[in-house]
Amino acid sequence: MATIKQYDTKKGKFWYYKAYLGIDPTTGKQVATTKRGFKTKKEAQLALSRLQVDYEKNGLNKPAASQTFQEIFDLWKENYKLTVKESTYCKAISQYEVHTLPVFGKKKIDEITVTDIQKFANDKVKTKKKYRDFITDVSRIFEYAIQLGIINDNPTKRIIVPKRKQEVIEERPKNYYTKEELQTFLTCCKEQEPPKIYAFFQLLSASGCRQGELLGLEWRFVDFKEECIYINQTLARGENRRLYIEQPKTKHSKRTVSLDHETMQVLKKWKKEQAASYLQLGINTNQKNQLVFPNVENSFLQLSKPRTWMLRIMRNNDLRVITIHGFRHTHATLLLEAGVPAKTISERLGHTNIQITLDLYSHVTERMEKKVPGVFASIMAGN
Repeated sequence: MATIKQYDTKKGKFWYYKAYLGIDPTTGKQVATTKRGFKTKKEAQLALSRLQVDYEKNGLNKPAASQTFQEIFDLWKENYKLTVKESTYCKAISQYEVHTLPVFGKKKIDEITVTDIQKFANDKVKTKKKYRDFITDVSRIFEYAIQLGIINDNPTKRIIVPKRKQEVIEERPKNYYTKEELQTFLTCCKEQEPPKIYAFFQLLSASGCRQGELLGLEWRFVDFKEECIYINQTLARGENRRLYIEQPKTKHSKRTVSLDHETMQVLKKWKKEQAASYLQLGINTNQKNQLVFPNVENSFLQLSKPRTWMLRIMRNNDLRVITIHGFRHTHATLLLEAGVPAKTISERLGHTNIQITLDLYSHVTERMEKKVPGVFASIMAGN
């Protein structure tokens, strides 16, 4: 027999269930349980049903002491660590620590309700673009708990995933430069900054590479004869903020990037200047794994350093501020506008497929599409 009733508290109305489960064969006593705190009658009914199924399946053996979300997470992360790259692991754990654990960490995993997760999702959709990722994070821990036999159900699957409202807002500045803006930036950089910084931004602009790919680039992967660079590795941040070299983002990220003659000359000049200036510091740069852009101790530059350089140049010259990744967007945008096929650009950027490129640069393809009628009319007119 079971009872489900509503009760009042200072915080509002809640529901509870009280259930009789049978006779414990070891003690001969009746087994009954009561659980409170449900926000709706339906939640209480679902929880009671799960309890009854569990007892029907496992008998009257008392289940193991309930574990918290944090405890299940700690078990999960040890296994997850063995399945992904160190940098991927660190980013995922950081995301949990910032967004998920503060909400669910201390709660018993079998006491987290659909309503709790629905509220979490509704709160995140209001402020975070990646809110679906946070919902997935929660679900992943429940699925792991099911695998361990700790719980039988994943309440995340029963929420209504919210959708972001399309608000009419002021258009944000584009995160890329026009050809004129890029030329101005590079001119200021060349005239005002040390050769290493100019060489970095010239290569960043001309290659469309990711920042980490250039900070992990070694001279042995710079081919002056063929005028290209080989992207085989990237600089990443691991546990305890350790910097290390790892494989590129995807298999498509391993690629050859051809460069213009001017950029290769800038790199050639920087290589000579690097050798001379570091030799004065007692550092021999004539070694197999010599970095193209090291710090003053000839080790890895902090991933935040290029942004510091960039902001200094922009502020000193009253230039529009974009991000470091904006130079990659600039490269792709200028090539698309010049008529370079999207597939070629996709391969150059190391995208997994051409659709990623088309989605990212839809603003360019939309502008180009508007020119099509004029091109067609010109063709028909025989011009």
